[in-house]
Amino acid sequence: MMELELQNIGGFTGVHTFEIKKGINRITAPNAKGKSSLLRGIQCLASDDETVFRDSLNDDNDTGSIKLDDEFVRNLRRTNNIVQATPADDRTFFDENSQWRNAEKIAFFTPKSRVVLEIEQNMFDVLRFVKSVSGAEIVESDLRRKEAQLEDAKQKLDEYIENLTNAQKLEAEIKTMQGDIQKLQDEVQELEDEIAKESGTMDITDVSKDLATKKREITGLHERLRVREGEVKRYQDEYEKAHALRERIDEEIAEFERTYESPEKSIEEFKGNISKYERRKKSLKKGKDLVDSLLGVINEAYKMFGETERVIPDEASEIPSLDRAYNLLGEPRECPVCSGGADRDTLDQRRKELRECATDLSKDMRGEDEQIKMIKADRKELQDQVDGLKAKRRALDGAKHDAEEYRKDWDERKDTLDAIEREIAEKESELESLEREYKDATKTARTESRDRLNEMRKKVGGFENEIRNNQKQIDRLTSEIPDYRIGETLEEYARKKNKGLEQLRAEIEELEGQYDHEVRGAVKLFNDKINDIYHDMGFTTFRDIKIEEATTRGRPSSLDVIVEHESGKKQSLSSLSKAEQLTLGLVFQISAKENYIPKFPFFVIDDNMNTFDPDRFKLALDYLTDKADYVLVSQPASPSEQEELVVRYGFE
Repeated sequence: MMELELQNIGGFTGVHTFEIKKGINRITAPNAKGKSSLLRGIQCLASDDETVFRDSLNDDNDTGSIKLDDEFVRNLRRTNNIVQATPADDRTFFDENSQWRNAEKIAFFTPKSRVVLEIEQNMFDVLRFVKSVSGAEIVESDLRRKEAQLEDAKQKLDEYIENLTNAQKLEAEIKTMQGDIQKLQDEVQELEDEIAKESGTMDITDVSKDLATKKREITGLHERLRVREGEVKRYQDEYEKAHALRERIDEEIAEFERTYESPEKSIEEFKGNISKYERRKKSLKKGKDLVDSLLGVINEAYKMFGETERVIPDEASEIPSLDRAYNLLGEPRECPVCSGGADRDTLDQRRKELRECATDLSKDMRGEDEQIKMIKADRKELQDQVDGLKAKRRALDGAKHDAEEYRKDWDERKDTLDAIEREIAEKESELESLEREYKDATKTARTESRDRLNEMRKKVGGFENEIRNNQKQIDRLTSEIPDYRIGETLEEYARKKNKGLEQLRAEIEELEGQYDHEVRGAVKLFNDKINDIYHDMGFTTFRDIKIEEATTRGRPSSLDVIVEHESGKKQSLSSLSKAEQLTLGLVFQISAKENYIPKFPFFVIDDNMNTFDPDRFKLALDYLTDKADYVLVSQPASPSEQEELVVRYGFE
């Protein structure tokens, strides 16, 4: 025997306990009296589904629990309209045995079970059921994930190969252009020699080199200036943000301190008010207890004084203590204390007055409770605001520190910026001097040679620019390719990456084989048992039941159930009546329990067997008692037969 304790589960408010005995447990009650609530409590011990938790926890409470003996427990809590379990404190069926993780899908045949819901909606999928209870569903999930990884890896590899191909084409172009540059530089050297001979000096060449150097220096300085300007602007923006944050927090702190000049004092005042109302409540409670005590006395006096005569037992003459007791009671309608007369109407009026007084005191006590709650809420709100003020002060200190740091960085970078601008001005002045020298030196050179020289230099510069652009493009393309080594050929890289793809393909093939093995193995297990289960439970409509497989590319793509009547007529599952489909659904779940969780101690049926005739119902339950230690089934009862839920054991 096991004791099931439910707290705030379904229609049960507070703690309710039930005894579950080995064998058949019939949960009988009128509608809306807790049959499904009791069964859902047990289901919670086998579920991690938030929907089951939400349907189980009482709507009027935010916490609840299910306890089965001291062995299994599940605690539920509602937070932000979401009901969750607390695994750290729970002990569930699948904690006891990991093979019981599918128990919810197999051992619970209820209106909200997946099998029942799919049959009701004409959407029952045999393959999906077989996969979910056999473990093939997990294998299929891994298979789909591996297939997606393979497809993604293939797509990325194609992109990498394309980038690598483009990079290698650019490298070939760079080598060609470098050869052209070398030829042009040779021609430039020849022209410079000719110009030097004609002008009688090499000054023009030297000045030209100095001129190019200065231009590069100025370009570099301009680039540094641009970077520094960006840094200065960024730190200026950060400083302004930090400064604005500091001002805003200052204003919030000032506003709060104006509103609450002394929040700590206000909190103490709240505490004083709470103490005052608690004292008042205590006084009211004491007064109510006194009134209740007096009311008890008056009630007893009302009964005693209402007697017209008092029968004294014969034993009173033999037992002195009994005789003395009746003497102390006095005569009917006479006070046992003062022997005065008693007025029944006066006593009744005093009882009414005392009840009204007790009611008024209770009402006042509730009023004091409400006042205490309101004051505590106001105190908490003020305390939260005080805590927020402290957090804002800490944030203000941080904002002040950040603003000061950004200000220092801004000043330092501004100084660097000014120095770079001065250096640029100096270099530009030197450049002007060099350009004048170059102009003077080239006056003596032949115009034709000079033009050819400039044209070649432009070509060289164009090639160099193109080489730099191509190199940047190569760097961009190759930087996006993982595991790529500079200088590695396209074939080497593709061969290396294909090894990873082959590993994924091998894993996919292994998972496909495992999936086929799980599904086909499960189909064989079901086909070996479902006919015996069906007939042993007393059903005779079908002569033979068989799961048949449809394949696509050698893999199971769908499963259907084919039933054969005594006449030889065959039908698929979808063409059967709802009652016949539900019967087969129950047979499938029982077969799944025998095949996958034979030692799971429970099998639960809620409302789904109420359409069976009594003899077949008894045969089905008798069969189940050999497959589960505890069989729980709900049965409706009319309100005229019984008012509350009752657990009955076996058959009466």
